[in-house]
Amino acid sequence: MIEQEGIVSNIEGGFVCVKIVQNTACASCHANAACGISEQKEKIIEVPLSNQVFALGDVVLLTGSSSMGLQAVLYAFVLPIVLVFLSLIIISHFFESEELMAIFAISVLAIYYLTLYFLRDEFKKKFVFTVSKCLKQNL
Repeated sequence: MIEQEGIVSNIEGGFVCVKIVQNTACASCHANAACGISEQKEKIIEVPLSNQVFALGDVVLLTGSSSMGLQAVLYAFVLPIVLVFLSLIIISHFFESEELMAIFAISVLAIYYLTLYFLRDEFKKKFVFTVSKCLKQNL
């Protein structure tokens, strides 16, 4: 189960927008202040409203299935790498130019991510989080 605390930032159109803070692995390191590598990013997650009533500023818990995380890794990292290697293998049988092979592989990758972009509404239906109120009211 994937769980992340967040704060309700907007409510409109049957959706609640939850702001979460994404920390790098360095955030828990004792030397992160001196290192300067640690990074925090704020993300907004749009979740369909449930039967619960939310107000702006409520601390909530986003929940998703572990399989969603694995599928996201598959779409974002595994499939693109496989496509790049397959395209390099296939194009190397037709051309000997490394420049042409690189251009072809990057083109395949660009087309793949462009396709993901155009299918984002389908992915919104597939990757659905649930939201519930947290008992703890301070982040």
